[in-house]
Amino acid sequence: MPKAAARSPWLRLLLFVLLLAVPAAMGELYVRSLPNAARSKHAFLSRHAAEVDVLVLGSSHTYYGLTPRLLSPHAYNAAQVSQTLRYDDWVLHAYPFRRLRWVIVPISDFTLYEQLEGGPEWYLANRYRLYMDCNIHPRLSVYDWEVTAFPVFLEKLKSLWQTPRMRWSAEGQGLEYTREAKAADWDNGAARAAHNRYLHPDTAALRENLSHLASIAGYCRSHNARLLLITTPLRPSYRRAQDVRQLADIRRRLRTFLARHPEVRYADLSADPRFTADDFYDADHLTTQGAARLSEIVRGIIGR
Repeated sequence: MPKAAARSPWLRLLLFVLLLAVPAAMGELYVRSLPNAARSKHAFLSRHAAEVDVLVLGSSHTYYGLTPRLLSPHAYNAAQVSQTLRYDDWVLHAYPFRRLRWVIVPISDFTLYEQLEGGPEWYLANRYRLYMDCNIHPRLSVYDWEVTAFPVFLEKLKSLWQTPRMRWSAEGQGLEYTREAKAADWDNGAARAAHNRYLHPDTAALRENLSHLASIAGYCRSHNARLLLITTPLRPSYRRAQDVRQLADIRRRLRTFLARHPEVRYADLSADPRFTADDFYDADHLTTQGAARLSEIVRGIIGR
């Protein structure tokens, strides 16, 4: 009897762990079964990468901001929200692109400084391990589970009773940034510029990002493709709130990069007067209407 009593706390603990583990495992399986942009892009590129002639990479600025069908009949948008240069570089090398003519990469306030790992959006790196067969992080690491980012995991479980908001086209463009969906306070330049501000960037991250950008340029050169860097349109409220030191640092590093890679083109469309309030979803993202306008401009650039 005493021995049984001694075992009972451990039995209760085991039962408690099982009570937590079983629903967590079921939730993990459910969330992994949901459609998501990363899985869709992997499926498309695994089958059709060899047909793509214009490839869009980058973050939300190009995920929402460029419409592939307006660039080329065989263009594809492989950008994702908060995708960094590390994963742009990985995508370019991971799939069998054989007909590339152009690769488009955005240069935003955060592009040269940002990394997913170690930052507040670290969990976004798991989409590459889980849904794109990316081997940057090993199996069974923190990046190989949905449940390890528990608050985000719970948000995804809400799809049990709420319709997911994210939508994307067959060509990979994000579609939920419409004029009708804009918030009342959409022209939020000060808040958005502050969110993208890096006054004291991590030197190692900066070096790594420049290395990935050089790798992308090298890939394009060796595969007879052209690399176009673009800065997407910004609202005046955003441009007024940008930090001048950060802008100066970006421009200085871009000048050095372009001098080393003279075959690369750069188009700064941040203050392009052709974009009106109707073209913006918020101070630094375009609506689907704005994306169509930007895509026509970019098509003119790459067409030449």
